[in-house]
Amino acid sequence: MDLTKQEQKFSFLSLMARPQGVQPFGVYDALSAIVAERAGCEALYIGGYAAAAVRGVPDIGLLSMFEMIQHVEYIAAKTSLPLMVDIDDGHGNANNVRQNVRRMLSVGRGRRVKAIHIEDQPFPKRCGHHSGKTVIPMREFIGKLKAAIDVRDDMEADCIIIARTDAFSAAGGKKDERIGGDVEESIRRLVAYLHAGADSVWCEFPSASLESAEAISEGVRSIFPDAMLSFNVSPSFSAENWDLSLLTNRHMIELGYKNRFSTYPSLVAAMKAVYDTALAFCGDPIEAIRTLKRSVVGCPTEIINELVRLSDYQHEELKYDPAAVERFRASEGFGELKQ
Repeated sequence: MDLTKQEQKFSFLSLMARPQGVQPFGVYDALSAIVAERAGCEALYIGGYAAAAVRGVPDIGLLSMFEMIQHVEYIAAKTSLPLMVDIDDGHGNANNVRQNVRRMLSVGRGRRVKAIHIEDQPFPKRCGHHSGKTVIPMREFIGKLKAAIDVRDDMEADCIIIARTDAFSAAGGKKDERIGGDVEESIRRLVAYLHAGADSVWCEFPSASLESAEAISEGVRSIFPDAMLSFNVSPSFSAENWDLSLLTNRHMIELGYKNRFSTYPSLVAAMKAVYDTALAFCGDPIEAIRTLKRSVVGCPTEIINELVRLSDYQHEELKYDPAAVERFRASEGFGELKQ
């Protein structure tokens, strides 16, 4: 598709096509998206794992299509960054896929969602790092993939479609003795998905294994030399696995993994911070909050009211409510009038 210079600035495809590719950071709500943008991230990832987790449930297909769309809408409203979003298996058949993609591409008046990924698991799907996975027949998935692509093309949307396979570690696969997963079937599927029109393909791996990443890259790029691959830099992999892994960012770029995203790092980091603070609070709440406030002094995230732009809403209140000026003058608090 032909893009203007302004459109290219926020085009996911143009970001991936750069030598260094793109690195979408996984957020779990609107506030984490605001913080990630302030930290300098240039693209964000919104996944079903985090969306389910913030509701206290696992990623096993419990969230509906419309719950996920609303989740994306809240985040899209608070960031100017291009978004990569998860539609799982499409939440059903090709008709469900079409409705799902159409709704996602309408979020933020069509200016936010720049990449959508769909996977070849049956409904209800489960997180690719959970046991019990299966995959649907390749022919069936290609139909759903083409449905997603057709909607994107019909809407003339600046959005790439990423096809994911879970065949590597799904039930019934043939495990490669050296690699440990079904390399042959994964490559067969990814190549077929590229033939069907996917802009990028993603093999979900059970670990941060360089050997696995190399095997898939070599197999796919022997047929599609310029294929831009996607890779989940996953927080699901254990600390020990990451410590032993030989993966490097530079090597992944060389292998063609031009989209290196992470699904829910913000959620892991936030829960660690919540746990540490809550633990201290249970012992001495006064000292715990005193220590917390000291730790964030000068940090761009120090004042939540500023992150959620309370002053903007106060200015709107002053603009439209004749009694607001007196209320602001007569009370104390954040954003009080100084006149």
